[in-house]
Amino acid sequence: MIDFSQGQYLVFPYDDVKNIGPGLCFVLYNVNDEKDARLLIIHGDDIGVSHSVNIASFDGYKNNAINSGSAMIPSPWIKEVAEFHKENPNYDIGLHLTLTAEWKNYKWDGVSSSNQITSLLNEDYEFYDNTSDVNINANPEEVRRELQAQIDFSRQIGLNPTHIDTHMGALAVNKNLWRVYIEVGHKNKLVSMVTKSRALNLFDDDFPMPDYIVPVNDIYMLYPGADRTFLEASFGEELASSVIVEDIYKYEDWYELYSGKIKSLQPGLNVFLLHLGYDNEELKAVTIDHPEYGSQWRQLDYDVFNSKEIKQLLKDEGIKLVNWGEIRDIIYTE
Repeated sequence: MIDFSQGQYLVFPYDDVKNIGPGLCFVLYNVNDEKDARLLIIHGDDIGVSHSVNIASFDGYKNNAINSGSAMIPSPWIKEVAEFHKENPNYDIGLHLTLTAEWKNYKWDGVSSSNQITSLLNEDYEFYDNTSDVNINANPEEVRRELQAQIDFSRQIGLNPTHIDTHMGALAVNKNLWRVYIEVGHKNKLVSMVTKSRALNLFDDDFPMPDYIVPVNDIYMLYPGADRTFLEASFGEELASSVIVEDIYKYEDWYELYSGKIKSLQPGLNVFLLHLGYDNEELKAVTIDHPEYGSQWRQLDYDVFNSKEIKQLLKDEGIKLVNWGEIRDIIYTE
C-alpha cells in the first residue's frame, strides 16, 4: 500500500465505493482542514485543438479561471501549447489522450506510424469520429502503443504532464481499453483521472482497482443539447442527467447552474470539466457540425469562470482548489 500520510495531505476511505475491489478508494484532504473538506479541480479540456481554445485556456490559467487542464497531443495546435508551457512551467497540465477526431472538416491521426495502429484508423487513415468504432475495432496493444507515443511526444516537445484523461471517453468504452489506460498512466507515473461511476463499472475481479487510483467524487460540466447516449456511456446515467440542460446560451443561466453546483459540492475530490474557447470565426468553423460543443458553449465556460462573482463564491463557500500535480506528487513520491 502506498503511504499517503506523508506531506501535505492525508487520506481516508471513501465509504460508498471502497468495496468494489481489493484496492481502496481515497479522498484527499489537507491536514489543516476538516475531513469534510470540499476539494475542487477546475479543469480545462481540449487544449491544443485550435488556436482559439489555446488562447482562451492560456488566459484562463493566467486569470485563475482554471487551475488544471489537459492537452490533445495529436491535434494541430499542440506545439503552441508546448511553447506556452515552457514559458509557464508551473501551470498544471495533463494529457487528454486522444483516439478520436470528431469534427467534420478538421481531422488528425495518431502520433504512431499509421501501419502500427491500423485498428485505430478509418479508411482515410484518420482517427474515427466516434467512440463506437473505437469500441468495435481498437486493438488494445495498438492502443497501448499509441498512448505511449502520445506521452513520449508530449515530453519530447517540452510538456511535463501530471495526469491523463480520455477524450470523448474513448478509453472507457470497454474493460480492455480501460485496463490499458490505467496501466499506461501508472507506468509513466501519471495520475489517471477516474470517476466514481467508471470505477464502479470498469474495475472488477479480473482487474481490481489499484491502490494508486484516487477516484473523483463528482465531475461536472454543462452540455446544452448534448447526446444523452454518449454521456451515459461515458460517465454513467446519474451524471448524464445532471449535466444535460436545454439549449441555454445565456450568461445568467450558465452562472446560475455553475454557482448552484458549487454550493452543493460534496466533501471529497471534485472536478469541473470546462471547455474554454473564444467565440470567433476559427472556432465556429472547427465546430460547424457540432454546434452544441461549439464556440458559444466554450465562450460561456470562459466567461463564467473568469468572473469575479464565481471566484468570490468559491472563497465564500470554502472550496479548496487542488490540482493533479499535487496528487501526482503524493502518489508517485521519488
